[in-house]
Amino acid sequence: MVWLRVGDREFNISTLEDLEKLCRKLREELSQQCLYHSWYIRVPPDRLLALLKKAYVKYTQGVLSVGDVIAEFLDEYKLSKSISRTITPTLSALGLTASGKFTSAAVELGKLLYEGRWEEARGKLLQLAAKNCVLKDIFDKMGDCRDLEKTVSAVLTDYGKGLRPDELKYTTELVKLLKCQDCDFKCATGDKVSACLDAILQTAKPHLRELFEKLDISLLPEHLDFLHMAEGEYAVGVKGTAKQIGLALVGKPLENAALAQLKDALARLDEKVQEGVYDVYIKIQPVLEGANHCKALKLLIEVVRGDLERVSKYVKISP
Repeated sequence: MVWLRVGDREFNISTLEDLEKLCRKLREELSQQCLYHSWYIRVPPDRLLALLKKAYVKYTQGVLSVGDVIAEFLDEYKLSKSISRTITPTLSALGLTASGKFTSAAVELGKLLYEGRWEEARGKLLQLAAKNCVLKDIFDKMGDCRDLEKTVSAVLTDYGKGLRPDELKYTTELVKLLKCQDCDFKCATGDKVSACLDAILQTAKPHLRELFEKLDISLLPEHLDFLHMAEGEYAVGVKGTAKQIGLALVGKPLENAALAQLKDALARLDEKVQEGVYDVYIKIQPVLEGANHCKALKLLIEVVRGDLERVSKYVKISP
């Protein structure tokens, strides 16, 4: 018989089965506890996700150093090198780096993002985020996502953090991304579409091939990568390369729009289209139709070649 003390508790172990039960119990308890007590985010969540995709690509090329990956990422997107000081603490606080290298969890997450498996990636990142004590506290107190920014502000303040507007903004965005999005569009509303522009872009992606073929664009849409740059604006690149070859633009949703309104919305998106700057432009205008709270979602998708030749199609997404 053996007595084991764990913290202020004692356990009587007389058989191998007792020991196995104790180990299972401790593992379950540890899995429910947070591990990382610091939190520091001054980077848009989309940029962190793009960095993780980059980390996976570099991992396949044998590059493991966090510093090397971040430096190349910042150079690729023409971002200030000083931003690395805001990226590295956040990666560490999420358990994505250790001893100057990306962890296996970071590589796995980057692979999911690279392959476009967003729901799986979101679940994985949520598990990792829950290991951070600050984020876990926010998750526990946030309720149904109403007044989320107030909850984030209160928790960060409780942890003794002097609040910065950018840290409050990006922490709120990350929590919203992980816990508040429901982007299946079975019940489409204006607010849901506005909060799910990334999902709108991914929903439109399978329909791009037909438009690319009509314009004799040799690229395959499934090989394209999208990096969020501003609200409704994404840099289009080819997976595994550093070159930006296009621009994707997603408009704000229109409800029961007349033809004239649709033309005006497309014209506003067209203001960013310039001949000869990129190989391709992708314009997506969400349209909501119906009198009920849950509306039918349609997408007006237009692809514009670099010489301004263009084709479009109207796609029904939900009933």
